[in-house]
Amino acid sequence: METGYAILISLCIAAVCVLMCNISVIIKNKYLLLKIVCVLFFIFSMTRYFTLMIFGGSPTYNELMLLRYFYLASSIGLTIPTLSAIWYITPLYRDKISYTRYLLIFIPWVVFYLYVIITQPTEIIQGENFGYSLQLIGKYPLYLSLAQGSLVVIIILLCLVGILKYKNIQLRAQLIIIILAQITLVLDGFTYFFKIIHTFPIFTLSEIFGFLAVLYAFSHKMIEVRGIANK
Repeated sequence: METGYAILISLCIAAVCVLMCNISVIIKNKYLLLKIVCVLFFIFSMTRYFTLMIFGGSPTYNELMLLRYFYLASSIGLTIPTLSAIWYITPLYRDKISYTRYLLIFIPWVVFYLYVIITQPTEIIQGENFGYSLQLIGKYPLYLSLAQGSLVVIIILLCLVGILKYKNIQLRAQLIIIILAQITLVLDGFTYFFKIIHTFPIFTLSEIFGFLAVLYAFSHKMIEVRGIANK
């Protein structure tokens, strides 16, 4: 097995393990809708990493055509759980808006991601070192970058509001880690537009960090509103 492919397999297995940990934590959550939404997106995200492993090997044409629908699963599978985690850990948002209404704010992004995943404005290309990869065509790399970029800005702003409003160390640490994960994803995304040889598909490692940030947020006991601003 080539070194690059071995690294890819290891990262994909690590990502699936992190997602399984996320599922084991979120199923204990008291908010039913949040639990359902996150579990579904975590499972959907897992399909990306199984897809990457198959793409990196010697897949058949039929396998490539079928699995390409899961290649970009994390574009929505990480974003919505991250936003959900921010709502869950930040008393201000839980107090001011229901989870259902909170999710409705992000429907335009959800629709766009689903449109890209379903319509597949993509092409399958030979991998730089091994296997195959999926590449957006036309202006869709720009469109996806704008969508992702705008959500990153929103996520960071939501986190900063929580950090400034509350002095609780646990909450601040959770929000800071989410911000760092988003910055890592942005930096990783910049490499898409430059001629850089990637040992494994971009976002693979940064997505693991993103899912770990979500895991850290959900794995701690929810902090109630009373008195938190002074602690």
